[in-house]
Amino acid sequence: MSEFNPRENYFALLAVPQSYEVSQSDLTRRYRELQQGAHPDRFAGGSERERLNAVQYSSQINEAYETLVSPTRRAAYLLKLAGVDSDMSSTTFQDPEFLMQQMQLREELSELQDASDPESALDSFYQDLNAAANQQKSIFSNAYAQQQFDEALASYAKLQFLEKLRSEAELKESELLDY
Repeated sequence: MSEFNPRENYFALLAVPQSYEVSQSDLTRRYRELQQGAHPDRFAGGSERERLNAVQYSSQINEAYETLVSPTRRAAYLLKLAGVDSDMSSTTFQDPEFLMQQMQLREELSELQDASDPESALDSFYQDLNAAANQQKSIFSNAYAQQQFDEALASYAKLQFLEKLRSEAELKESELLDY
């Protein structure tokens, strides 16, 4: 087991390229390999320091995986590594095309409860939402790769918005379909 290093880059820790585009299968495989060797139960008979190190290292592996497996969290982490502040708490969108797209998605979401076939309407909504998210992921990936961090940051903000909308849709879905 490696020594716990709280400043270790998550991409280096999980041995995947530092890029927005990561192989989910490689990421998951590497995560499982690392957790297998670092799991605290393997060090139950070890010294206090070994047990503490195992807990910290396992926690770091979990955090790295959770960060890199999420497209939005991965984008924020890449921006952080590039020295870009990704706090979007006071962001307003100036992109009229994106604003119009969001208004249409919100309207589509609000009309789900009145749909004659809610499941089909949900499927259609998720297709539209996925298309918008995929577009922003592509924009982020290209902007980040070209070190156009202002454009990457704007795309990240849009990804956050779309992720929030997905959460709202999932709540609506559970209400509509009685989950």
